[in-house]
Amino acid sequence: MAPDFSLARSKMAQSSKPVNHHRKRSWPHGAIVGGMAASFLTSATANLLAKDTVKSAVKGGVRKLLTGSLERPYQDIAAVDRCADLIVGILYEKQIFPNLIGIDGPPGAGKSTLGRSLAKRTGLYWRCLHLKDMREPYYFLPGRIYENIRLFRTQDIENFEVILYIDCRAGDAQRRVIERDRNGALSDYLDFEKMKKIGDAAFEMADGKEIKIPMNPVRMKLKPKDGYRDMDNLKTRLQSNGWKVEQFSKEELLSIYCYGKPESGILPYVKFGAYNSELLSAAYTALRMATLKNFLR
Repeated sequence: MAPDFSLARSKMAQSSKPVNHHRKRSWPHGAIVGGMAASFLTSATANLLAKDTVKSAVKGGVRKLLTGSLERPYQDIAAVDRCADLIVGILYEKQIFPNLIGIDGPPGAGKSTLGRSLAKRTGLYWRCLHLKDMREPYYFLPGRIYENIRLFRTQDIENFEVILYIDCRAGDAQRRVIERDRNGALSDYLDFEKMKKIGDAAFEMADGKEIKIPMNPVRMKLKPKDGYRDMDNLKTRLQSNGWKVEQFSKEELLSIYCYGKPESGILPYVKFGAYNSELLSAAYTALRMATLKNFLR
């Protein structure tokens, strides 16, 4: 029987077909993802560092690594010293020698600078409280000057013989935050207008004659004989508008008074999506670069 060469001829014919050596190769999936990630990070970093606010935050971070503090070395400021002299003069004239002073105001308003200056003139110890200290009622020690951006809206101000509110415009406060190179990014993601509006209301609720310090944004109240009664005043105003106030904290009540809904903590002041533009631009750049590389292969 003759051998069947048909199968062999078929395989030889298939192997003799021309091979297309110019066929387009696809870029490996892992390389695409890695390249896009690297491109995104590079572009996002460049976009963010182009902002003065982020540059300020980076400088503050470097300063903390080198010195242990975000703050620049403290220096006396003539305008603040004059303000402190006026405050001390008013207190001395009224024969008031406070044992506890509270200072409030938006970030960048100059609370720390004023607190330090007053401490030098009164012999009181200055203390800047942290945001975590405002989560619960704080125990205030005598012989102190306390300051925080949420001091009056979270704490019992009846502890203080004197309260000082730095009524700095939101735009000015944001500019100062950037200039002091501590954390300028605050001006991007923190709602200064909302922070100030509730701060204004917290000071407004306190009884006592308001004393405005000349040529300064500082407003002062001295504790009246019957106390500041700020919580009573706030509850009365809300109850007159039909609100049930018993279950809310002080900050929540102030939020209701200003915005009609109870909010507390730092998150209500955060502007989420503050860097959406920079991140979206970086994502577009990464996608464009990945598409171009894949096309050119």
